[in-house]
Formats: sequence, structure tokens, C-alpha cells
Amino acid sequence: MTDRDPASIEERVVEIVAEVLGLATAEVGPETVLAAHAWDSIASLEALAQLEARLRVTLDLRVFHGVRTVGDLVAAVAADDAGRAAAAP
Repeated sequence: MTDRDPASIEERVVEIVAEVLGLATAEVGPETVLAAHAWDSIASLEALAQLEARLRVTLDLRVFHGVRTVGDLVAAVAADDAGRAAAAP
């Protein structure tokens, strides 16, 4: 994904999480606690696959499994995106 606007990253992550959880995007925001919804192992794996494929990031599994909120997930995606941008020639 590299070098994206943080607001764009948040919008895309919210869309993916809402899709995976079967929620409207209006119901999902940075403070949304994933465990308060249907965030089980299947949803988690589906979200990981969608995030990596659609946003072209590679998330550290320890970081990914440690996220609590959508905001935490946005930060993990943004950190990977920033790391890729810094490593680019």
C-alpha cells in the first residue's frame, strides 16, 4: 500500500472489518472493540487475509493478534505501510 494518507488507511481498514463482521461501516470506528463483536478465530483470519491482500501489507502476527480495537488495527497497518515506504529506494 505504501505512502497512503492515514485517513485513507483508516477508511479501508474500517471497510474490511465491517465487511468481515457483517456490520455497516457507520457501526465501526477506531474505538470499536473487536472482541465485542463476532471477532473469533475465523473472522480474525479472514480480516488478516483481506487486509494483506487488499492493502498490500504484511502484518506481524504477534502485533495482529495483540490488537484490541479497530484503531489498534489501523495503527498496525499504518506502521507496516510506513516501514515499506521508508525501505523503498
